[in-house]
Amino acid sequence: MIYLLLTLLGLSMPSRPLVVSKGAAKPFFHGVHRKLIQDNYDGTIRLSGNQTMSVILLYSPYSIRSKWFREEYYTTARRLKKLHGNLAPYFGATNCFDQNSYCRRKYNLKQYPAMMAQNSALMGSVYNGPLDSVYVTRWLNRLQNGVFRLQSAQDLTTLSKNHDLLTILYFKIKTPPQKFQSASNFSKLAYHYLDGDPNTDRTIFCIVTDSQLAAQLQLHNEHDLVLVSSELKLLTTHYKGWVMENVHKDLVKFSQEAAMKNVEFLNLGRRFHSTQLAEKFNQGSVLMYFTRDLNYGNAKYKMFREIAQEYRTCPEKDFISVDSETPDNFDLDCSTSLKGILCEANNTLSFMMIDSKIENALAAKYGADREDMVVAINSKQEITRYIKSNITRESINCLIRQHHNSADNSFVTESTEIITTKTETPKDIHADAVGESSFVKFVDSTAELLLSRKINVILFMGGIWHSASSSAIAPFHLVANHFKESKNLIDFSIVDVSETKLPYNLNFDQLPKILITSADRSNTYMFLIKVVLFQNSSEASNAKTFVLLSIGLSWTYPEEFMINHTNIARFVLTRPGKIFGRLRWMDSCQGTCRKRAQREMRDDRLQLKRRLGRNVANSVRQRVLLGYYDRMLRMIS
Repeated sequence: MIYLLLTLLGLSMPSRPLVVSKGAAKPFFHGVHRKLIQDNYDGTIRLSGNQTMSVILLYSPYSIRSKWFREEYYTTARRLKKLHGNLAPYFGATNCFDQNSYCRRKYNLKQYPAMMAQNSALMGSVYNGPLDSVYVTRWLNRLQNGVFRLQSAQDLTTLSKNHDLLTILYFKIKTPPQKFQSASNFSKLAYHYLDGDPNTDRTIFCIVTDSQLAAQLQLHNEHDLVLVSSELKLLTTHYKGWVMENVHKDLVKFSQEAAMKNVEFLNLGRRFHSTQLAEKFNQGSVLMYFTRDLNYGNAKYKMFREIAQEYRTCPEKDFISVDSETPDNFDLDCSTSLKGILCEANNTLSFMMIDSKIENALAAKYGADREDMVVAINSKQEITRYIKSNITRESINCLIRQHHNSADNSFVTESTEIITTKTETPKDIHADAVGESSFVKFVDSTAELLLSRKINVILFMGGIWHSASSSAIAPFHLVANHFKESKNLIDFSIVDVSETKLPYNLNFDQLPKILITSADRSNTYMFLIKVVLFQNSSEASNAKTFVLLSIGLSWTYPEEFMINHTNIARFVLTRPGKIFGRLRWMDSCQGTCRKRAQREMRDDRLQLKRRLGRNVANSVRQRVLLGYYDRMLRMIS
């Protein structure tokens, strides 16, 4: 009995199943975090009980992006608490992963985390900016001061210098209010439009209460609304009774036009498959300004915006529609203004600012991860020019002039190595380096892996941005290629934790994680025999526990082992079980050995079938042996 107990413990401890039933929800925020953040890990959504704004984070405890953003969210709460004191927003967090929770039933999120804000008037905004505390803080401060009151023409002039689009409502403060709640609808529009995207900061929402100032803005009737450009040109008018959806469409339209004429921010945000930068390259050449601490309206932005406006200023012509050759008398003096000089130039530049801290991978590609850099990319001619360190108005002017004239100067460096070219998507996106089909599949639903009768080797990765996970993909493909002759026994899969819902609990505090699962019947049957032996003693309660744990075995790749194809292959081959024994035999017997074994099995199967036809007395045992030969031939074929 003692020998059986030790044997059972020895078999169960190395192969401790990690696929377990979902346990009780646990707090996501711990320690000092809970002083400023209320963690509703049971899935309920709670808002502020007073008149302050409520900020809610919808997270998944298994999402690596949620875990990474946890500290950034606390930093945001701490900053606003220090800035606003008792008037700071209420910060809450809700576990939106549990399928039985109210949050999951209401929103059914596909990606985590998500964040939204709501004020005391039930006006809501959904965040769509970078997952960084600086940007989140800026977004919340903007929401708390979403509407600006114009009191004079000087205020209008000041705002037009810093913003590309002005949305102005004429509203007289009266008591009681009119039936048409234009001010309330205007605030809702501002809340809905300001979603944390840095590009939305180019738009400012204003209210005019003075009738004389309203007349200057061509607002003749109360509740009328106008959209005005930074040049103080009237773009469109919405009269009393306007609908928020129609105004929002015009806001998006004119904001995009303003971005094309001025400066656009690269904002991938939570959209990891955004095509914003690719579309810019397809349109033509791009002038990219990489810098840290990017802020709409700071000194760097103002300088870059003024250069873009000078570049676009042409007398009585639309610069975008010009398509002619570069003039011979091109001015090479970098100190002079660009206004009106480039109106006859071809290959128009688009201006874009990129936060090198947020888009660190892109900045590192161009060498802009450590210092500010301006890059001019001509994707059609495959030429890249850039300037570093000494970034001034004069040096950027030189870069633009050289881009159009190909003239040398002391500021600009030319390179043909940093090139972004257009490529077509391959037909087989999961092909390896030699063009053969990959033996690794990308899984969207992990439920099918648990039902498989094969050995499953699963790589859990933290997304395309996670460098440690990316470095594990190559050796994982090598291991899959090593076992390609055993594809009837073993499958290799990759699961992106950042985009896939996981139905079971695993420890994802560190990624990547490699899991090996097996539904080996022999292990389950052996455990059941030992349970029957235990039921005759006083250990019956413990025996029932082992019955629950025996349904499939799983192992995790040890964290102290280096992730390379040799270590992974050895770890897979050393797992216990009959199916792993077959895998070890197939791994050791390849080529000529495999062909000889296949030929011998076919001969033995043929002789057995002949004996079975002549003698049916022992047909049961012979038919079982015949089935074994059939399975082995299918396995090694």
